Amino acid sequence: MRNYLLSLLFSLPLLLSAQQQQEWVLVNIPVACIREGSSHASEMSSQSIMGTPMKVLEDNGSEWLKLEGPDGYTGYMNISSVKRLSDTEMQNWKNSSRLAVTSMSEVKVIRDTLISSPRNTVTELVNGSIVNGKKSRGRFSHVTLPDGRDGWVSTDCVSSIEDWASQPFEAQKILDRCYYLYGAPYLWGACSTKSVDCSGLVRVAYYGNGILTLRDARQQINIGRRIEPEDISSLRPADLLFFSATPDGRISHVALYDSEGKYIHSSGRVKCNYMRADDSDFSARVYRGASRIEGEISSEGIWQIINHPWYF
Repeated sequence: MRNYLLSLLFSLPLLLSAQQQQEWVLVNIPVACIREGSSHASEMSSQSIMGTPMKVLEDNGSEWLKLEGPDGYTGYMNISSVKRLSDTEMQNWKNSSRLAVTSMSEVKVIRDTLISSPRNTVTELVNGSIVNGKKSRGRFSHVTLPDGRDGWVSTDCVSSIEDWASQPFEAQKILDRCYYLYGAPYLWGACSTKSVDCSGLVRVAYYGNGILTLRDARQQINIGRRIEPEDISSLRPADLLFFSATPDGRISHVALYDSEGKYIHSSGRVKCNYMRADDSDFSARVYRGASRIEGEISSEGIWQIINHPWYF
């Protein structure tokens, strides 16, 4: 018994050291929920998608980790949703060959390229997912998921992470991602092509362009170049529009400007409305001005992924 206790005593520092070194995780499922507390019953505040790097802030040995995302957003995630990494493993991941999903449609990872069956599925990926692999010249490219599972994806659905992460700003492509989700239901905290809340639509649209922004509408109003409410005529496509319930109230809604007074947003569902008094949506809100992301990449709260130290 004494020898067992001594062995345990000497091994404990090693176990603690190994645990402390596992300071990172990669999201390991298509879309993972971030919650306000360490419980499935706790409110979902946001989501992260496959391959998103996150930092461990708190680990009490339960099935929940408190994590910080690459945008600084924090919350709790179930350990079943992530693959834990040491500092060394995280650095190896950043230096590895990776692919990003560029398709707006969900992409299936399959085990065998010669089999056409639902039972051939490994998992699915959504727009912006990051996996290990090199883009092939053939119809399929081989990929490896964060937990080591592997399979094949359609080559035309992915891009090298470097190309995806360094795209030039393209307002129409950002808006096209919104229109792809037209009619999708609003879901509080949702932030993927499966479903979105208002600020989640902004995140999905810009992240597909290799641009990461802060998460919530009340944060997004403080990024980019400010456009005052009276300067409606100066709005450009993909500018962010902000609203509150009262003139001095908290920012509670965000939309993306299209053109000629039209904006697209997630309110009940992803839809369009117009900036005019006879539009029931616009007249029911107080317009509080806009923010322009174009020309402001790498300013506070906006990251070009290629320059984000958690990815490269």
